[in-house]
Amino acid sequence: MNKSQGLVQYSSGQHPGDMRTIITPTIEEPASPVEEATATAGDALGLLGGQVTRATVADLLYQVIDPEIGVNIVDLGLVFGIRVVDGEVLITMTLTTPGCPLAGYIEDSIHRALWGLPGVATIKVDIVWDPPWGPELMSDQAKIELGWMR
Repeated sequence: MNKSQGLVQYSSGQHPGDMRTIITPTIEEPASPVEEATATAGDALGLLGGQVTRATVADLLYQVIDPEIGVNIVDLGLVFGIRVVDGEVLITMTLTTPGCPLAGYIEDSIHRALWGLPGVATIKVDIVWDPPWGPELMSDQAKIELGWMR
């Protein structure tokens, strides 16, 4: 594991036994979300105490659906990084294509999903193009939803 990466694995709560993995590298060094992870999940008790974790943010990002594909941005492999520091959430992500006409819609959806988190004053979305997105970044769940796997 690269020291600049924080790996998070947790259950989304949507399907029993469903463990999801994302890579949350530091913003200065984005990486593709392809490695397996082992870490602990955020929980509702943390939110009650006013503490927002990367895992909590990642879980909320499952609500953000790419409207052209119909799959959430986490399972699509679009989210490269989540950083929570001093009341600011910074999401580093990519899009499926540089000319994606729905970039503004996806960014607005991220803000709606995260709005109202306790202790969070600012939500920033940084769209990067390196590494470029490819289908190999999708989770098995996304491939199943798209009919690419059984």
